[in-house]
Amino acid sequence: MKTIRIGLIGSGFAAHFHAGCYRRVVGVEVKLRAVTSAHPERAQKLADELGIERVYRSVDELLADPEVDLVDVCAPNNLHVPFIEAAAAAGKHVAVEKPLTGYFGEDWPDADARIGDAVPGAGMRAGALANADRALTACARAGVRLLYAENWVYAPGIQKVRRLLEKAGGTILRIEGEESHSGSHAAYYRRWRTAGGGALLGKGCHPLGAALYLKRVEGQRRDGVPIRPRSVLAETARLTRTPGFESEAVHYIKYGYEDIEDWGSLLITFDDGTVAQITASDTTLGGIRNYLTVFASNAVATVNVNPNNLCVAYAPEASVFGDEYITEKIETKAGWTFPSPDEDWVTGYPHEIQDFVESVVNDREPLSGAALARDVVAVIFAGYESASEGRRVTIE
Repeated sequence: MKTIRIGLIGSGFAAHFHAGCYRRVVGVEVKLRAVTSAHPERAQKLADELGIERVYRSVDELLADPEVDLVDVCAPNNLHVPFIEAAAAAGKHVAVEKPLTGYFGEDWPDADARIGDAVPGAGMRAGALANADRALTACARAGVRLLYAENWVYAPGIQKVRRLLEKAGGTILRIEGEESHSGSHAAYYRRWRTAGGGALLGKGCHPLGAALYLKRVEGQRRDGVPIRPRSVLAETARLTRTPGFESEAVHYIKYGYEDIEDWGSLLITFDDGTVAQITASDTTLGGIRNYLTVFASNAVATVNVNPNNLCVAYAPEASVFGDEYITEKIETKAGWTFPSPDEDWVTGYPHEIQDFVESVVNDREPLSGAALARDVVAVIFAGYESASEGRRVTIE
């Protein structure tokens, strides 16, 4: 049996569930070989918890380990491309958390400027696409796989819709999707320089990635060529900066973002004339709101990623269920809730990691790879340009 040895860069939320999912892979022997992190104590804790063989002090040390086959980048967005380039140069296959990259003000002359306030949308788009192309070029030159960790592509609900649509044989006319919740817990997310974008990039990438994937599959099935996005019309807002919100005595929604949007919406037109509507927000209470609805010429299908009614529970007080996990981002355990029996499975993480490992072992493209990763960046940053200029923007 082929053995794949994993090196993790990062020790936070994403690294934790990625490491857990590697342990669920079947048909291939997977070893958690190494981890490194900017927080050595967290890296050691993760290693102790999940049986990771080695904890390295730096990314360079991890990449120098000849027994690491696949590097999994679970670091802040602004570090994705440098780590991808370094891993590719070391001959390692690379899995990278979403989004692939963004724009971080690298070429902006004022180092103290708030990027989200200062840089025109067109400049952001050019910079983000340049970053994406750096990553793709590095992996192509090195002959290694770029594995894009868009879990929505792998979510069982999305894959069921794909199979239903393939059997139906119709045309996807419209897709509507959303990811929203009450705000990110990550400190780097509050600044454009480290996050690379706001709600559209950090959350909208999920339903957008699924929509682009389904249209790609439709085109390949029918014509042998993927259907791709052609143009976008977008709007963004900073809703937690509105006077009414700021004047409230109690805030249940996270706030204090420096220069990123906390709400955004995209209207995408594909090259076959069909459309998709994607919304993302950091201003929604009640836990994560993740759904995708596909309107085809002969069928309609909705995927409720979160919440779904696989399990529904009620508690008169938040303390009733104790420390039992309910679902991500929920503000209270009181009242009616939607506990997730296996949240990783519902959201596609084990399926994603299984496909990544098989992609490396069998030397094939993953379901979610470099082309999809770049298209997501291209659409979102065309959206930022559209929102800043108030016009429809053609996608490169």
